[in-house]
Amino acid sequence: MKRNNGYMLLFLVLVFLQYSCNRDKSREYFVQNTTETLAYLNEIMYGSNNEGEISALKGSQSYERFKIVHISDVHLSSFTADNMYDNPTNLKQAVAFANLSESKINALVASGDFINTTEEDDKQTAAQYLNAFAATFFSFQNAVPSFFCIGNHDTNMLSDRPSNYLDKQDLHSILFAHLNYNYHQQPGENYYYADVPEANGNIIRFIALDNTDQEGIEYNSLHVSCITQKQVDWLVNVALKENMTEKHSVIVLNHYPLQPYSKDGSTYMCAGVHQYKETLVPSIINAFIQKKKMNGIYHTAVSPSNTIIVDADFENSKGNFICYLGGHAHTPAHFEVAHEEGTRPKQIMLLANTLSPDLQNDNFGYVARDKNDINSNSFSIYAIDTSEKKIYITYFGAHKGASVESISYK
Repeated sequence: MKRNNGYMLLFLVLVFLQYSCNRDKSREYFVQNTTETLAYLNEIMYGSNNEGEISALKGSQSYERFKIVHISDVHLSSFTADNMYDNPTNLKQAVAFANLSESKINALVASGDFINTTEEDDKQTAAQYLNAFAATFFSFQNAVPSFFCIGNHDTNMLSDRPSNYLDKQDLHSILFAHLNYNYHQQPGENYYYADVPEANGNIIRFIALDNTDQEGIEYNSLHVSCITQKQVDWLVNVALKENMTEKHSVIVLNHYPLQPYSKDGSTYMCAGVHQYKETLVPSIINAFIQKKKMNGIYHTAVSPSNTIIVDADFENSKGNFICYLGGHAHTPAHFEVAHEEGTRPKQIMLLANTLSPDLQNDNFGYVARDKNDINSNSFSIYAIDTSEKKIYITYFGAHKGASVESISYK
């Protein structure tokens, strides 16, 4: 779906922020952050065919990189700063920026934790918050291909009453009701893939995993990253194979950082555990990258009788791997993911910051955040170069430390 290039900056500000209680200030902060972010984005928007040079000007010697706005941990509620469910200012700003014709964004990604409930919140309240997220994320003004994966807070399992939980069907009926792009998924499931073309004719495949996926309610998905045999089989035999070509490059959406839990903050998995070990998915991706077979049996730590069996054969598969996109840690970050065979070939995971200033996690590095302020919002923007195999990163709002940086994923 193509964007309407007629949207202008100030018009979008008016449309997305018209219900803000602090309308004038919100517009002012949005304009300031947008002006600064576009300046940095222009530095990384284009690659050059000239050796060793990056061109900021579109021309015969340059090409346009694939650009993503990455948000995470929106946590809509009746108490979350600048993301109240009835007026999610920072979420509106992210959607507005992604739709600016000047930003030339190719995809918008939200990597989980869309709501922020309390132990007392019932199912109706959780559904109200989740509906507010979906209505804003997939609003009629949003014409950028938009994708998401579900986070650990989105099932409302902070409540101790199962009747208050949002189950698989509840999540599906709310989040998949107003899509703005074509998703390929199994009926009723909350994992899927989608193909988005690059300007150079190549294709980015987004594979969204569901970290709350389980049969029944055996695990509390607030604390456990769940996955089923059915989802693993789908990842191996469908998402990483179906209609895949040599022009494809893959990005996997996974809310939880693919690292072991660390109480001392030595990993970004600052809370929760992986039901079947954090190396399960990376080991599958490792086999996909190397175009080889992989067989393994994974047991849960809690119920050893429960197993996941991986039987993958990528020897004749096509396509490349770019990175994982996630959240959960409430801080911007990128790191190298490990698997059973070590850290090579390289697998990179990028985490986006929380959209709410009062939820900022400074245990991994201080980021100045203030409510209703120029530094309230914080999200990441990537320019992916599938020729160079590099990801260029800049930021909107807070986190001014490194305004432009790059990492290699080859």
